[in-house]
Order: sequence, then C-alpha cells, then structure tokens
Amino acid sequence: MLMKKTISLILRTSLVGACLVYAFWGVDFVELGRAFGRFNALAIIVTTILSFVGYWAMALRMNFLSGYTCGNMVGLKAFLISMAVNNVVPAKLGELAKAFYLRKECKYSLSQSISMVFWERFFDLNAILFMGLMVAFQFKLKMAFFPLALGVGGIWACLFVVRKWPELAMRLVTMLPFERLRGFIIEVKQQMVHEVTLRYLIILGCYTALVWMLYAIPTFLVVNWVAGLDLTMSQTLAVFILSALGMAMPSSPGAVGVFEAAVIFGLGIFGVDKELALAIGLLIHMIQYIPTTVSGLMVLARSGLSLKSIRKSDEGLEA
Repeated sequence: MLMKKTISLILRTSLVGACLVYAFWGVDFVELGRAFGRFNALAIIVTTILSFVGYWAMALRMNFLSGYTCGNMVGLKAFLISMAVNNVVPAKLGELAKAFYLRKECKYSLSQSISMVFWERFFDLNAILFMGLMVAFQFKLKMAFFPLALGVGGIWACLFVVRKWPELAMRLVTMLPFERLRGFIIEVKQQMVHEVTLRYLIILGCYTALVWMLYAIPTFLVVNWVAGLDLTMSQTLAVFILSALGMAMPSSPGAVGVFEAAVIFGLGIFGVDKELALAIGLLIHMIQYIPTTVSGLMVLARSGLSLKSIRKSDEGLEA
C-alpha cells in the first residue's frame, strides 16, 4: 500500500508540476494584470450567481439516486462538502466525504452511499466522453479522450457481466481481499440485477445532461461575455470539455494548475494569447473554487465530520 501511495504521489506531483510550468512559463505578468482589468465586473458577478443553479441540479440528481429519500437540500449539502474537500485535499477524497455525509444524514449503509456516488461519477465520465467525442474529431483532439474511452468502456463491460452473469460476478467478488470493497461491489451488483432498468438509466442520463448543461454556463459566460471573445459555441464547448477533463483528473487539491493548463491549451487552439487565456482560466477556477469551498467547509463543520476522520476512513478502505 505504501508503494502504491508513493507512486500515486509521484505521478500526481509530476502532472501538477508539468502543468504549472506549461501555464506560467513565459507569461508577461503585466499583460496578465491588464487582461484582468479589461474583464466586465458585472458579468463576473452574474456568472458567479448563476453557477449555483448548476449546483442545485447536482442536488436533484443525488435525490433521484437515493430513490427520492435524501431530499434536495441534503443532496446540495453533500455536493458542497465533496467540492470543498476536493478543493483543500488531494486524491479526490470529496467523493468519500459525500458518501459519509449521506450515511450520517440519511442512515444509509456506507456501501449504499458509495454506490450512489459511483453512479453519479460514472455518468459524469460518460458525459465528458460524449461531449468530448462531439468536438474531438472536429478539432483533432482524438487522443485526448482515448484513455477515458477505454476506462468508461471497461466499466460498462464489467456492469454488463454483473447484469448478465450475476452468479459468476458474485464468485469473483468473494475473492476480493478488501471487505468494504466487496460490500460496495455487492451493492452495485444488487442494483444492476434488481433496480437498474433502462428507464432508470435514461432518467439518470437526463439528470446528468441537465447538470452538465448548467455546469458549462460559467465557462461560456466568462469566455464570451466577461472576456469578450468571439468564439463559436463549438469552440467554447471544446474549451469547457478540456477544462472539465483536467478538473476530473486526480492531481492537486482543486486541480490547481491542471485546470489552468487545460484552459490555456484549449483557448490556444483558437489563437487566444497565453496571458488572456491564463486570466480566463484563473477566473473560471475562482468562480468554481471560492464559493463552493467556503460554503462546503461551513456545511462540513456543522455536520460533525472532519477531514481527519475522512482521511482515516480512506486508509481503512485501502487496508
């Protein structure tokens, strides 16, 4: 386990370091300041307010995943906690924090809570892949989404095996050495056999489409209104998808550095100079980072959970 953590740390540190060098190397900071100064202040305020509409859609989806038992407000608080934890600690511990909060507030089993988070994150990956494929061929970004396509396809294949041959899947699960992992997979297996229908997948897909449509609004507004660029919808969508892919990768807390590098790369494809692209990336990141971190940490403080207990639980899941 120590070797695994060491390798993971080295890979994440290397990725973040490379992205920071890419994002800030050769930047004219005077011009960067001028780029910020040209931004529309009213547009920034409106964009920040509208970003919370997308967060409410996250709550609606979580309430659906719970079978409409957790309620929209608990779903919203769970989302804010996960964002705050992901923004201050590495390794995407926010997903585990969300599961623990749902267990505490709604009396679910940990396996049930983790299963709900799994379906949420898995459909988010499908959404990124779907949107990515729409623009990948147009802008020659095919290889950027190839690893994601392999991962998502592999998960769908495993889910098919669980649904088609549940007895075989159960025998394989019993061979796993980790008790909590076995419990999570058994929970997913039971859902696949008894609960997950075509109607369930379609409704979850519709909620996910709504989530991502609203989540894209800040990027579109910052690029085309705050910064005043004249990019087409498909060009802005390409920038959004690349930034979402950067945000989803396990790296630094809040994907600091990786997110900015993804935005610079995306805007650079369309001829936007580096200083303006960096300013746009930093602003979008601040709009996403500051409100969710502050509100999420407030919810976390009132919940009785702590970062220390979440870290210990993560170690327990790996033991």
